Amino acid sequence: MVAEAGAALDAVTRAGGEIVRPVDPAAGEVFAWFCDPGGNVLGIYQQPGLAQPEAAAPEDEVDLQKMLDLATPWCLHVAVTLRIPEHIAAGRRFIDLDGIGGRMAHTWGTLLDYVRTGQPAYEQVFGRPFWADLAAHPRIAADFDALMGPAGHGVPDYDIELSGGWATVRTVVDVGGGTGAMLASLLRRHPEVRGILVDLPGAVARSGETFTEAGVASRVTVTGQNFFDPLPAGADLYLLKSVLNDWPDEPTVAILRRCAEAARPGGSIAVLGGVSADEMPRSLGIDMLVAGGKTSTLKQFTELAHRAGLDILAAGTQSSGRYVVECRPRSTQPSSAGTSKRTPRTSWLRPDRPVGPGPPAIL
Repeated sequence: MVAEAGAALDAVTRAGGEIVRPVDPAAGEVFAWFCDPGGNVLGIYQQPGLAQPEAAAPEDEVDLQKMLDLATPWCLHVAVTLRIPEHIAAGRRFIDLDGIGGRMAHTWGTLLDYVRTGQPAYEQVFGRPFWADLAAHPRIAADFDALMGPAGHGVPDYDIELSGGWATVRTVVDVGGGTGAMLASLLRRHPEVRGILVDLPGAVARSGETFTEAGVASRVTVTGQNFFDPLPAGADLYLLKSVLNDWPDEPTVAILRRCAEAARPGGSIAVLGGVSADEMPRSLGIDMLVAGGKTSTLKQFTELAHRAGLDILAAGTQSSGRYVVECRPRSTQPSSAGTSKRTPRTSWLRPDRPVGPGPPAIL
């Protein structure tokens, strides 16, 4: 099926083909047969509704309709059908092959290397490891922040259920919180709480609009830094949302240890992403291919948390459908709490919800 049979037949002739049966002007449908240079007889059928002549495109524009013939690659057919150029021009950057969407798309081509080696091959394609690549390309880094924020994943609209509730929480530090969408959501729900956003300088510099629109800007402090460095100390809650899934075991332990060092006595660390229920089937995500990240089972994560000086307080799928693990620095545990090998409580789980994974994470 083509958009304009005449243009397609002209292309066939120019390519060395032969028109076997031309279009019959008296026929109700626009159809023709041709023989390609290899001797194969093929048919051309014009897409219904496009037989009438159309206005010529301005000289400075490409008439894509004229290009939709058999000599045009199918990728162009798809791009025009889905109106990809218009979406990119409208600011939908995630489908731009020169942006973060293109980086992600090309990375899937390294799947075989990852399966064979267990290591990301991103550097082989783009010349640098993923995070270094973002640092070297600020525009792509900005696209990545947008993808991780409301423009890509929507505005978070759920609370985080803490084992001791929010009554004693006065300060929350969102570690690796990007442009602050999750922190803004929590501060809206808890007007007595203040927040600190920690991420690289470029990311936190783009957070102002998020906090202003949420009406919480007066209760937020932003800190541009690497989260492998010491974190702002003395907060009640340290949040790690969609952070640990980007890192293998050793960096995960380092991040958790920074949280354990910074938390006030009795403070806690909430982890969303990078941990799943033990019985949840393993899956392959783009975070593994681009940065070598992983999602640990709860049993595996418990060992990593112990190495970082943390005990597990609670773990389970919350009413939001998110799997959340709450930790606390081991030195702050009451003596009656038992050893660090205790079984995490699962009081978050609703009675009508079986213990197990929530809905798949959006990658």
